[in-house]
This record gives sequence, C-alpha cells and structure tokens, in this order.
Amino acid sequence: MSVSKLVSLTLFSTLMSSVAFGAAAPARGAAAPAAPPPAAAQPTAPEPAAPPGGAVAPGTAPANQFSINQPVGDWAVRCALTTVRSPAPCDMIQITVNQDTKQRVMSISFAYVPSRDAFAMQAVVPTGVALTRGMTLAAGNVALQGVRYNRCERDGCYIETLVDAPTVNALTSVGESTSVTVTGYGQFNEFKLPVSLKGFPEALDRMRGLARDRATPLPAGTPTPPPISATPYTPPPAAAAGTAPAAAPAAAPPAATTP
Repeated sequence: MSVSKLVSLTLFSTLMSSVAFGAAAPARGAAAPAAPPPAAAQPTAPEPAAPPGGAVAPGTAPANQFSINQPVGDWAVRCALTTVRSPAPCDMIQITVNQDTKQRVMSISFAYVPSRDAFAMQAVVPTGVALTRGMTLAAGNVALQGVRYNRCERDGCYIETLVDAPTVNALTSVGESTSVTVTGYGQFNEFKLPVSLKGFPEALDRMRGLARDRATPLPAGTPTPPPISATPYTPPPAAAAGTAPAAAPAAAPPAATTP
C-alpha cells in the first residue's frame, strides 16, 4: 500500500499477514461518495471477523482463528495462532457502530512490530470523505494530521501505515476518549468520529508484551520506511466540526482466551 508513498502494500501485508482486522474482507472497488453517518456512535471491543483474504461470510468468525482474543475495556487484544510466524502477530482493535442501524461507522487497530519498535495502524472510515484532506487522529496536544487514505472499498475508506511508538504512547495519557476527524466530500464539513480510550493503556501493554514474546524479526534487508509521527495540534472550536454524539460504550463481548 502507499500512504504518501511511505508504506508499500507488500510491506504492510507482510507485517499484517497473521492479524485479522475487525472489518470483514471487503469487496474491491471504490464506492460512490456518501455523507459520513451523523447518527450516534458507540465504541465497542468487537468480536473477530473474517481474516484478510478469507472466504468466511461477513458476520461470522472461523473457529480457532486466534490463540488470544481478550476484551480489555473498549478494546480487544488478539493474537494469531502460535503456529503462525509473523513480525506483528498481535493487534488491539475497536469498532464504532451506529446505535440505530448497528452498522460499523469506523474501526481502528494497532499492531506492534517489535523489530521496528513501531505500530502498524489500520483505520476504516465511511465512504464519502474528501480523500485529499486525509484523516486526523488527536492525541492531546499532538495529532496525526492529514494522514492520506490508501484506498476506498464498498465498506469504507482505508488508512494503513506505520506509526511511531511515541505517538501511540501519547494516547495513553489523553483520558477516556479522543476522536478521528474526517472531512466530508463536496461541502468539506468536518466530522468527528469518537474513539474510546477506556482500557487503552492496559490493552496496549498487554498487546505489546504478547507481540514481543511471539514476533519473528523482519528479514534482514527488508525495506522499512520511517513511521509517521504526530505533530503539535490545537483542536478546532467545537462549532467548527460536525460531531457524531457518542453514547456510553457497551461492555466488551466475552471472548475465550488461551494463554
């Protein structure tokens, strides 16, 4: 893939070969622009969905997909089976759903890459965004700003990139919530999509520790572009952006964990 030509699809696929993201495997092809949903959103730690490239129907999860699948606050920590060798074998994920339709509004996940001390981030937001404006993820007084989209599928527009450790660590001290800001196509209104940080520090520690224990190093000579970093950020006035009102996060669904 490429985000400002920083990360190749081959590299990201290598990093993520054992991590099943929260979104079911999408159909290829960009969707026609549609306004981001303004309805109430509810962050949850999701049940696992189909792995990338899998043939499992949306809404179902294959048996024995994970060796660890553990809700931590409003996040889920997941690791691939121990038989899978990967430089990024574990991730932490949150999906935000529309309370009325129960459809996904956004998902965001982080997978630690110990051999690079960086995180592979995937964010999926609604179609209908202004692609040239990118996405902003706030982390207190810093933020990832204007992060470019890689592609749009029928289920959303994707950002997949490497993020440096200080940026992800900054999210642990923000409080109980932050937001992703996207810009709507056409009128260029900004929309804030809520991200719950309940349980984020604990989930991050858990996932990072598991990744260190299980990861295999990237092969010598593997080209690894530098991860992106947060820059100083001043949030815009509340009236300047459309905000999807967030309800209290639901309890994370129970998930079996195999030590």
